Amino acid sequence: MRFDIEGFITFDSENAYLVNRLTGDRVDLSQTSSRLLNVLLNHHGDILSRNEIFQSVFDKFGARASNSNLNQYISILRRTLNDLGVEKEIIVTVPRVGFKISKKATVVHAEDQVNSVVDRALPAGPSVVHHPKAYFFLAGAIMLAIILALLTASPDKKNTSAGVTTRVQGKCVFYGFSSSSLQEIKNSFDLIGRQLNCSTPKDIYLYNKKIDSELGNITQLLITECDKKKDICTSVYIRDIKNV
Repeated sequence: MRFDIEGFITFDSENAYLVNRLTGDRVDLSQTSSRLLNVLLNHHGDILSRNEIFQSVFDKFGARASNSNLNQYISILRRTLNDLGVEKEIIVTVPRVGFKISKKATVVHAEDQVNSVVDRALPAGPSVVHHPKAYFFLAGAIMLAIILALLTASPDKKNTSAGVTTRVQGKCVFYGFSSSSLQEIKNSFDLIGRQLNCSTPKDIYLYNKKIDSELGNITQLLITECDKKKDICTSVYIRDIKNV
């Protein structure tokens, strides 16, 4: 069974691994860790007592069950999710009872997510051409999130609603979730080896995130450039790791 966590993490319970679809980083889990995460995700929002977890994750498979053992596996799962870029608290401790997956966490079965994306598809718009290094699903998810957040945005001024900023340079309108200056935006284009050209009307969506973790200092940059005249969009994804 596969679960989607926070829109960019896939958990494969059958093959026991977690993978960040944006960066490609994958962490293989022990069978016990995988069973534990699977049980928690299958009961999303419900509190599971320690005894329930002991029986379904440990005892049933002949594994040693103890409070310290369970706490250690929970700690490993939390650290793994954090290292893969999940900032939200996914696994919540319920004092003197057990654990649960936070109701604030976005968790869906992979097959359910495909149907959900199709059901919420936007009206027909410009075709999309993706750079070979871009991840189609994540690019689409980020684009959808930005577009929905900007439905009420005014393109002629900076907009800070929902954490979104809007900037204008020439005939370009930039949308993003950071307060990058126009010079920083130009630097981002230099990073992907592309010259910024605002001589024709364009909508440009930027996603820039930095993660400091045990994997190193990871910079993720996704730029989607939509040329209104040509009615076409291109996406470029860059991942840079330092001090690994």
